[in-house]
Amino acid sequence: EIMNLMIPKPDIPQDIAQNYKQVKVQWTEQLVAKQQKVTEEIKKETELLKAVADARRQKEVLEIKIQERILETEGQRTISEINNQIVKDKQNNLADIAKYAKDKEAAGNTALYTPEYVKLQVAQSLANNTKFYFSGKDSVLGGLLT
Repeated sequence: EIMNLMIPKPDIPQDIAQNYKQVKVQWTEQLVAKQQKVTEEIKKETELLKAVADARRQKEVLEIKIQERILETEGQRTISEINNQIVKDKQNNLADIAKYAKDKEAAGNTALYTPEYVKLQVAQSLANNTKFYFSGKDSVLGGLLT
């Protein structure tokens, strides 16, 4: 039965120990560089995702603004069409009123200006004149007076 066993620590030559430490340092530096590279890739991917999200938001905002402009333009066009129709209807009403007045005046004139009335008016207007020159029934004035 062995109660105590002592194993002495081996003596590693200084150049091998130094070489081992350098390998360990290089391995650690490689792990750090690898981790930094992964971190940079993740940061770039995150920035890309943010840029894509911002671009989509801007596109949606632009589409909404374009739709608003389209609606505003359509509204203005509708208002313009309504105003044009109002002006057209007003002008048609004025034209109809003028035509109605002319028709009534023409109907009144037709009833008023009978041949007898015309002769009376000619006689009244000629009553102020003292001299008349006409030649018988063939002249225009002689035909009216006979």
